[in-house]
Amino acid sequence: MSITAIDAHSVHRITSGQVVVDLQSAVKELVENSLDAGATSIEVRFQNHGLKSIEIVDNGSGIAPKDYDSIALKHYTSKLASFEDLSRVLTFGFRGEALSSLCALTDGFTVTTATSSESPMGTVIEMDRNGKVRSKGKIARQRGTTVTVSNLFKPLPVRRKELERNTKREFQKALNLLHAYALVPCALENKGVRLTVSNQTEGGQVVQFKTDGSPSIRTSVLAVWGSKALENIVDLDLSFDVETEKSVLRRVDPDNDISVVTPVKVQGLISKFAVGAGRTSVDRQFFFVNGRPFNPGKVQKAINEVYRTFNINQSPFVIANVILPTNACDINVSPDKRTIFLHSENNLVQALKVRPYIGHWKLCSSSRFPLAPTGRARNCVFVRTINV
Repeated sequence: MSITAIDAHSVHRITSGQVVVDLQSAVKELVENSLDAGATSIEVRFQNHGLKSIEIVDNGSGIAPKDYDSIALKHYTSKLASFEDLSRVLTFGFRGEALSSLCALTDGFTVTTATSSESPMGTVIEMDRNGKVRSKGKIARQRGTTVTVSNLFKPLPVRRKELERNTKREFQKALNLLHAYALVPCALENKGVRLTVSNQTEGGQVVQFKTDGSPSIRTSVLAVWGSKALENIVDLDLSFDVETEKSVLRRVDPDNDISVVTPVKVQGLISKFAVGAGRTSVDRQFFFVNGRPFNPGKVQKAINEVYRTFNINQSPFVIANVILPTNACDINVSPDKRTIFLHSENNLVQALKVRPYIGHWKLCSSSRFPLAPTGRARNCVFVRTINV
């Protein structure tokens, strides 16, 4: 067989399966669109644990009529215009792949939307599997957007069968991810976002959890897990500079031998540094980079190692938002954007592992990392004290 180009329809189906790989990634993409649209209220409605349908309802800016034909086309986005914009992007979405992929992987994809100038009249738009508009009609709608996805993975029999066989497990994974969005993005974005998650089955509708839109991580924890979850929890608020690794400097400018530092903050909540104050597992550890949920790897390991010097038999409850300049990380690593490369990650981890002092957690902050040969950070200053 000679080498030939794959037809466009097959390419679309192949690449779409990489963007939306399971139920939680489908939900994630839709919730992020709502946050990027400036919504202050988001409802996530599952039917039969997401097996029948997923519906996301928001009160965001809505979609302008001139953009209807581009809503679900591959690599159409309002978030960036060129590759260089990636180093400055602040939105959750930016690749222009999510809605197009969902069209290819579902049995039905419908968007109902209205801008402030159109409200209380909106437009319902039905898409085909190529992301093109199949039909349009008028409908009553206040400002915002509703996206309805029916029969996820119906065009992919093997993946659909897997979802049917593990419906409740996949639903729980989606809930866990929505917990992450409730904790930090919904507390920090748009001055607070009210997030409601429900599931409709034959037995009726059950609200899984609901936040009140307060711009507070503590309030979000209270809404998701109740008041008991806040016992033995203290604020996490660290600031330090991380020296840029030489390899990174060479990539940026081979002739630049000037030492550059990156200001870093780590904010959130953590269990008290005391015996019995932690948890028996790492089930409640959530990590973010500039408010974006990510797979933490070395950062999570470093925080757990430090915590276990105080409480060897337990792991901490952790909500940690790593705040750094957008050009100090790479968010365009994987289609789901959950993998993030941190420039000078080893030096950042070393900063997090500076040893605590008895009775308090004091993080040494220096304009130069890693540690000096003596094992102590050079030019240490105390930045934050957390009483235990």
